[in-house]
Amino acid sequence: MTKTTDVVVIGGGVIGSAIAWNLAEQQQQTLLVEKNQPGQEASAAAAGLLSVASGRSKRGPMYHLKRASQQLYPQLIRELEERTGIDIEYQTVGVLDLIRTDADEKKYRQLYELRREQGYPATWLSAEEVHRLEPALTTELRGAVHFPSDHHLHNGKLAEAWAQAAAQRGVILKTGATVSEARITGNKVTAVRIGDEWLSTNTVVIAAGSWSRQVGEIFGLTIPVEPAKGQMLAVRATPVRHVIAWDEHYLVPRKNGEVIIGSTVEFIGHNKDVTLETIRLFIERSEALVPGISKVPLSRFWAGLRPYSPTRRPILCRAPGLENVIIATGHHRNGIVLAPITGKLVSELITTGQTSMSLEPFALPREPLPPPAADESPDEAE
Repeated sequence: MTKTTDVVVIGGGVIGSAIAWNLAEQQQQTLLVEKNQPGQEASAAAAGLLSVASGRSKRGPMYHLKRASQQLYPQLIRELEERTGIDIEYQTVGVLDLIRTDADEKKYRQLYELRREQGYPATWLSAEEVHRLEPALTTELRGAVHFPSDHHLHNGKLAEAWAQAAAQRGVILKTGATVSEARITGNKVTAVRIGDEWLSTNTVVIAAGSWSRQVGEIFGLTIPVEPAKGQMLAVRATPVRHVIAWDEHYLVPRKNGEVIIGSTVEFIGHNKDVTLETIRLFIERSEALVPGISKVPLSRFWAGLRPYSPTRRPILCRAPGLENVIIATGHHRNGIVLAPITGKLVSELITTGQTSMSLEPFALPREPLPPPAADESPDEAE
C-alpha cells in the first residue's frame, strides 16, 4: 500500500464508492478503506428503490437533493455496466402507490397534484385500471397512483459494479481493514493508521454508515448517527411487475423472479437479527395486497443497518475543527438514491471548495432538533 495519498475514504458502501469514483475522475489519488467487502452492509441490504416522485420529501432541500441524484442515474448505470459487464438490473416500470382508504385517497390526491405541478409524470388509476396492470393484486382497493419516473435497481449489483469501476479508475481498495488512529496537527489530520501502517493524507472522508459515530471518535468528533435496523425478506414468485407500495410496506420485483418485501425501522443498536414476529407481519401485509403470496417459497431473509441522523437528512459537511475531514453519512433509507449526488458534491467540496448545490441544510446539528410536525415523516425531513 502506498504511504501517501490525496484522500482516504472510510467506508466502502455505495456512498464511499461514489465519492471515490468521483475523486478518481478528478485525478485525486484515493484509498477506499472497508472493514469487510465493499457494499456488503446497508448497501446490499436495501431494496434498490430510486423514489422521488412517490417519496416523502415534497419541496425542501431533501427533495431537491434526491431529484438531482435521480437524474444522474441513467448515464451512471450505462457507464458502470459498460465498464464492468455487470447487469445492475435497472428497471423503469415505476411505482404503484395503492389507495385503499379515505386517508390514502386524501394523501395521494395531494401528492399527485403536487408532482404534476413539479413536472413529474403521474397517473391516477381506477381499481379496474390497476388490475389490468397487476392482475395479482387484491380486489379490495380503490385505485392507485402510478409514478413511472421512480425506477429501481439491484442495489447489491450496483455496489459491486461501483467498487469495481472505482478500482478501474485507479482507486486503491483496502478491504478487511479499519482506520484505528489519526495524527492531528493543529486543525488538520496529517496521517491515519490502517492496520500496522501509517498513511499520510491530504483529506479524510468519513462515509462509514451506521458506524460513523465510532469512526468519528478516532478523530475526536461527535457524529450523531445511529443504526436503524431494517428487516427484509425475499420470496420466489413473479406475481407483480411494478414496485407495489402501501402504508410503509413494499414489494419490489427482481429479474431473477424474486420479490423483495420490506421493511422495518428499529432502533436497537448494531443488531441484525431477523425475527419471526417481523416475518409474520410481512406475510400478513403482503397477503393483504397480493392474495396467495403467502404460499410461495421463501427465498431468503436478512437485516441491514441504515445510518439514521437526528436531522432526518444526510450529514454532508466539513468536520468542525478539522478543515480536511469531510463527513458524508446519515443517509438512512435514501443511501441508494442519494449516492450519485453525494459522490459529486463531496468530490467538488474536496477539489474546488465549491459545491453545485448548497450543503448548508446538511450540516451537523448544533443543538437538539424539535420532533417532526404531525404531517412530517419521522424518517425524512423536507
